[in-house]
Amino acid sequence: MTQRRLPDPRPPVRLSTRHERWLYVVAGALLLSGIGWITAHYVLAGNSLIAGFELEGTPHPSELWWLRLHGASMIGFLVVFGALLPGHVARGWRRRRNRRSGIFMVATTVVLALSGYGLYYLGDEATRPWISVVHWVIGLAAGAGLVLHVTFGRRGVRRIEV
Repeated sequence: MTQRRLPDPRPPVRLSTRHERWLYVVAGALLLSGIGWITAHYVLAGNSLIAGFELEGTPHPSELWWLRLHGASMIGFLVVFGALLPGHVARGWRRRRNRRSGIFMVATTVVLALSGYGLYYLGDEATRPWISVVHWVIGLAAGAGLVLHVTFGRRGVRRIEV
């Protein structure tokens, strides 16, 4: 005998308030610490993207602290993100909700984790500046991507409720 499932009374894939809050806090800290490092490195220290990385000056004293905050934020983000996979991501995939922006968010997180790893462990002095630029450009795009993902998801919930 086949057992019939009742419809799930919860909104399609909405996070709990606590999980949503933690996600925004750690993602915000991650984004702001990355922007802080970019500002310290390229504006305050006077390094130039246009110069082809040949004229890098002395690092600004705050760069190390921005990197430390960024690394700590990344640890928190990966914990919160990992907790999304079995529930939020799996349910969204099964229900065919918000897939494009969801795939973008998962792929972006994977690329950022790998490029961050590459900055510390794989890059040499010639490749590290290019990995860094790729990392922070994608990181800035991820911030915008999260806003879009949430916006699209909430629109989808409103359509279902109407």
